[in-house]
Amino acid sequence: MYKEIASSALYRQAAAKTDDPSAIALLTELAAEEDRHLAELKKLDSNEISAKSAVTATDLKSSDYLAPPAEIEGANLVDTLLFAIRQESQSMSFYVDLMSALRDPAAKRLAEYLAAQELSHRRRLELLYDQINYPED
Repeated sequence: MYKEIASSALYRQAAAKTDDPSAIALLTELAAEEDRHLAELKKLDSNEISAKSAVTATDLKSSDYLAPPAEIEGANLVDTLLFAIRQESQSMSFYVDLMSALRDPAAKRLAEYLAAQELSHRRRLELLYDQINYPED
């Protein structure tokens, strides 16, 4: 749950450091999504986790070779997307690493569920990035 709180705070701080209205809107939405995620986690029990963790998003890997900005201050929407994609990737990696370190099956399922959630967030951001940068004719 700490990771969700930290991510929400990070997105809010990043929103305060840019003047781009689209970037502010995206970062504010991401912070609210992390808040909803935290509220959902607080209500989960181990029986629900196994059913929810089976739902996973496909890893597009489209952002694996994109360089996020060194800092978010003054970032435009594209840089903000790259920043957020990196954050979601780091969160996903955290939960994947945690999953491999855990022995308790319920805790592993929770880590798997959280990793899948972060992958889903990253995928959504990658699709938005692709729509902006590679519009169809």
